[in-house]
Amino acid sequence: MEIAEFSQITPKNFIEIGYTSLKDVVDLNLSRAMTVPGLDGGDFADEIELNATIGNNFLKPITLLNPGEEVPVFGVDVSNIDLGETKEGFLCAIRGSIVWRENKTYKYVRHGPFIFHVTEANKHFLYNALRQRCFDVNEGVGAPIMERIPEHIRNILERWLQKQLSESRRESLLLWDGSMTTRTVNNPISILSRLLKRARDARNVILALSKKTSISAFGRRMDSLLDSGNAPCLLDIDDVVRVQYGKYLRFFGKIYAVKLSPGNLSFRLDIDRQVPQEAGIQAVENLLCSDLIVDSYPETLRLAHIMSRFSANEVIAMQRFVAENYGLKIVQRPNIRQILFGPYTGIRSKRS
Repeated sequence: MEIAEFSQITPKNFIEIGYTSLKDVVDLNLSRAMTVPGLDGGDFADEIELNATIGNNFLKPITLLNPGEEVPVFGVDVSNIDLGETKEGFLCAIRGSIVWRENKTYKYVRHGPFIFHVTEANKHFLYNALRQRCFDVNEGVGAPIMERIPEHIRNILERWLQKQLSESRRESLLLWDGSMTTRTVNNPISILSRLLKRARDARNVILALSKKTSISAFGRRMDSLLDSGNAPCLLDIDDVVRVQYGKYLRFFGKIYAVKLSPGNLSFRLDIDRQVPQEAGIQAVENLLCSDLIVDSYPETLRLAHIMSRFSANEVIAMQRFVAENYGLKIVQRPNIRQILFGPYTGIRSKRS
């Protein structure tokens, strides 16, 4: 696959809507707030701690011994960064990357950066316009709080890139950064369900790897469930997780602990629940011989993460671009916590 093929699917909606937000032109017909559940997009369920036991028995790891088949591997990752505050709101930038390995060669394409000016006046427009144009979702919904808009725009871009791969590739491994878990109340199940079905129809297999998770089984954290003696291996903890949280979460993936190479690191792995277990295990074995594995992590996903990050020089360039082309000035807000508490301010959490 040539880079030109992906260049043709550049998400122009992100450019157009980003420019609209910078010019502060808001289509009031699209900004109406409604109460229909909307796209949550994040993998916040990863932070839930699950402690469960099944009797007193520990599960037996599935050792990956069979040689796999070399197939194309695609990894997707996105990132967002704050550019500064304005008198009306704040500026942020979003970027996504696709990295693939085929015929022992790595290639990549980056989408973005897409710059947005987020305000209370335009947050409903930003949120709903992107959902409508990227996923053909016609209903409008109430947008999240303003501070979380960049995170949700990032998640929309990530789903959009995943959708493009699911529809354009065949007989490939598609690697996601995150999980396949959604909340049953405020997440449009249809979008993720449709995306997974398209991947299956094209005989692709989606593997979702979570770098961070608080899921545990038998009172032990994910990173302590597997030892290097069995690597590479899988541990099926799906029943443990679903018994504990099946009432509150929707699991589109069958959940495993995975250690792809000897060492201290292991991860959560979600494999499409509609894929037979044998085919899912075969897909992981295919990954082992199709991609470079370092510290139990696929190289395509590692490179996708690196390619989507922003450098300090890029931040300065985007700030100057916005100032020169749109007249938006970044203002320095007083640090209220520093003024009030001085050296006892502590660590303040960031928006993204």
